[in-house]
Amino acid sequence: MIRLVEILPGKIDRICCKIHVIDLNELPKATIEAGQDMSFEALSYTWDVQTSCEYIWCNDKVLPVTQNLYAALQRLRKSSTSSLYWIDAVCINQLNISERNHQVALMRVIYHRAVHVIAWIGPDDQFTQKAFCLVETIVAKTISSDGSFKADAGTIWNHHAMERIGLPRFPSSEWEALARLFEKPYFRRLWVVQELVVSSEATTWCGPFSVRWAHIEYVAKLILSSGWLRALQEVYGVKVRPSFIQTIGNCKIHFHETQGGPGMGLANLLCSTRRFEATDPRDKIIALIGLTKDARKYEATITDYSKPITDLYKDTTGQLITADQSLLLLSSVEDSSYRHIHELPSWVPDYSVWQRSSILGFPLRHSKYSAGGRTPASVRWTPGSRSLMVDGICQDEIEAVSTNSLENSAIAQTFLLQCLVLAGPLLSKGSISIDAVWRTLIGNTGGDTYPAPEKYRLHFRSYLSRLSARNQAYLKTLASNEDVHALLTMETKDLKAANSQYYQASIAYTAPYRKFFTTTRGTIGLGPQSIRPGDSICIFRGGLVPFVLRKDGTRHRLVGEAYVHGVMDGQAIWRNTTFEEFHIW
Repeated sequence: MIRLVEILPGKIDRICCKIHVIDLNELPKATIEAGQDMSFEALSYTWDVQTSCEYIWCNDKVLPVTQNLYAALQRLRKSSTSSLYWIDAVCINQLNISERNHQVALMRVIYHRAVHVIAWIGPDDQFTQKAFCLVETIVAKTISSDGSFKADAGTIWNHHAMERIGLPRFPSSEWEALARLFEKPYFRRLWVVQELVVSSEATTWCGPFSVRWAHIEYVAKLILSSGWLRALQEVYGVKVRPSFIQTIGNCKIHFHETQGGPGMGLANLLCSTRRFEATDPRDKIIALIGLTKDARKYEATITDYSKPITDLYKDTTGQLITADQSLLLLSSVEDSSYRHIHELPSWVPDYSVWQRSSILGFPLRHSKYSAGGRTPASVRWTPGSRSLMVDGICQDEIEAVSTNSLENSAIAQTFLLQCLVLAGPLLSKGSISIDAVWRTLIGNTGGDTYPAPEKYRLHFRSYLSRLSARNQAYLKTLASNEDVHALLTMETKDLKAANSQYYQASIAYTAPYRKFFTTTRGTIGLGPQSIRPGDSICIFRGGLVPFVLRKDGTRHRLVGEAYVHGVMDGQAIWRNTTFEEFHIW
C-alpha cells in the first residue's frame, strides 16, 4: 500500500491536500471518489538541510514542510482542478522507521509507474530563463541526423565558429546562466539518480520555467565530450559540474540495457555515484538498491534505517566483495585522511565522503588494467567480521615519496618537479626511461586509450614547456636532467601535433590527490596521499590494480590502490606463482 497526495485547486490561499491510500499493485485499474483516474505524477526534489518552516494542510491537519518543497507545491497546484502526486515527505511517515524501510523499497516501482516525473531543481533566479533558452538552442543547433556536428575545446573560444553553429559567443550572459544551472544542488542529490533513471518521462522545472530532462542531459554530455567544460570552469568556477548529469544519463542507459538481463551491479553503482550527496549517510547505499539486479535480496538485508552506519557500510561491502569475488570496492577506498567514519575497517570505503581521486580499478565498459593477470579473485569474509582475507603476493616496497600531491593546477610545477627529482637517479642509472615517467603520471591512459598512444610523449613535452614558460628557474632545473633536456630540445617540426591540453586532461584525471613514489626494485608509481616509505605493494589474485598495504602486527591495513609502472598487465604474476593470505582489517 502507498499514499498519494491530491493537491486541491487554489491560487493564493493556503495549500490544501487530501491523502489517498491505494494498493500499488492495483494502480492501473484503481479509482477514487467519483471514478477519478488514479494516474499520478511523482516529484523529484532536494530535501536540503532546511528545517521545516512552512505549513500545508493535509486531511485538515497541519503538516510542516521545507521552503523548497513548499515552493514546488505552489508550482504544482492548479487554479481549478486537482491532481495526484507521489511526494516522499508527504506520502511517507518519516518518523516511522519500519514504514520508511518498506516505502523506500517501493520507490523504484513508484517512479516507474508515474506517468511523469517532475524534476524540481528549485525556485528560479536571474539566470534560469536564459539558461533554459540556451539549452533549447544548443539542442536545436547541434543535433543533426547525420551526426555531422563536431567541436573541440577550442571551438567555444572562436567567435566565428560559434556564430556558424548558431550559438552565442563565449563568454556571455547566456553561458554564465548555463554554468549557474549546472551548479544547482539538485543534480548532486543521490536519490534523484533512481528517480530519473526509472522514469518513463521527466521534465525539469525551475520556478515557472521548464525544459525536458532529456535536453538537460544532452547538453551536459555535449559540454563534457566537446571539452567546453574547461572553458566554463576557467571563467565561471570549478563548481560547474555537468558530470553529475552525465552519470545519471549513463546509469539510465545501463539500466534499460540490462532490465531484461543481469541488471546493474551494486558495487558498480556505488563507485559511479560516490560524489553524489545524501542527507542520511545510509542513503549512499540504500538509495541505489532499486536499480540493482538483486534488489529484492538487498531490500531484506540492507534497507534498514535502524542499522548503525558503520555496520551497514561494513556488511554491505563484505557481502558484495565475497558474492562478486571482485576487488572493485577495495579500489574505492579513499585516503584515510579524508575519512569521516574512523571506526570502519581499512578495507571498507567511507561512502559518506566525497571521492576525491579517480578510481583506477573501476572498469567502466572494459578493463584496461590486469595487474593480477588472469587469476580469479580469492577473497573471504565472515558476516559481521571486521577482517577480510585476500590471496596475493607482496611485489615491492615503497622507497621514497613526493612531498606534495597534485591537488590543483597551482602546484602543478611543484608536483612535477618533485616527480622528476625522485625519478632522477633511476633515469640516470637507466632503470627507467622518461617514457615511464610521463606514462605513470597519466596512468598510461590517453583519452580512452590504454596504453597511451606514443603521441602523448609530444603532448607531455608541450605540457612541460607550457609550465616552464612561466618560470625560467623551473625550466633550468628540468633541463639539468639529461632525459628531460633531450625532450625539451626536440626539433620544433616534431611538435606540430603536440597539444598540452590533451596531456593536461589526462593528468587531471589520474594524478590529483595521489603522490608519486619510487620503489626498492627501481620502478615508479602513483599512490594514496598517506603512503610512506616501507609500505608494501601487493598484487591480489583477480586484482586489476596493485594495492598498498601497511603492516600492523600480524595483520595489514589497506592504504589504497596504486598505479605501478611495469606491472599493470600481469607481469608480476607467473604460472607457478605462490600466493599468500593477507589478513586485512
